[in-house]
Amino acid sequence: MAQAKEIRREAVAEGRFLKYERIIWQDKNGDEKVWETLERRHDGSEAVMIIPWIAATGDLVLIRQFRPPAKGYIYEFPAGLIDAGETPPEAALRELREETGYTGEVISVVDPTFNTPGMSGETVYCVFMELPEGQNPQLDLQDSEDIEVVLVARSGIEDFVCRELEAGSKFDTKAFMYLTGIITEEKLKSSGAGVVKNLPWVKS
Repeated sequence: MAQAKEIRREAVAEGRFLKYERIIWQDKNGDEKVWETLERRHDGSEAVMIIPWIAATGDLVLIRQFRPPAKGYIYEFPAGLIDAGETPPEAALRELREETGYTGEVISVVDPTFNTPGMSGETVYCVFMELPEGQNPQLDLQDSEDIEVVLVARSGIEDFVCRELEAGSKFDTKAFMYLTGIITEEKLKSSGAGVVKNLPWVKS
């Protein structure tokens, strides 16, 4: 049995930032199929997502940003596209400063992973950062950005997630999985097997 592979791409439409394409591909049975995708206009565009912790306090830095496609405000991590000539750490430091006002030290950079592979080929570097205490952060936002910085103590992550879900708040999936991963890890340490089905956001 053959492996699936892309055959060609066909341009359908293009906007200011995105382009809509049809991917003609061959499945594992050799049958030709069509997939629709949205990509950045500039091929090779990559992004960074920053996971920033304030080193001394253990506070996690999130942002709450208005996202028109989501029709509201979303809790997420600071993130953005890598500019031409930038390295991922440089882009992470710039985006963190612009979106939160903080600066810090890059601890590690994870090789790019796919953001929404069912819809786009966009890849994202995950950058972990530690931030020193005592900063007076001032945001440097673009006119179109509507962002609020939110600090969440590590010991208060579960209360924060449960409270915001109860209030109907919206989360970016990546941020939600990171937060709930921390909660699940702590519960596994203390409770052992069976913890997943007892998490407060798991519906039976």
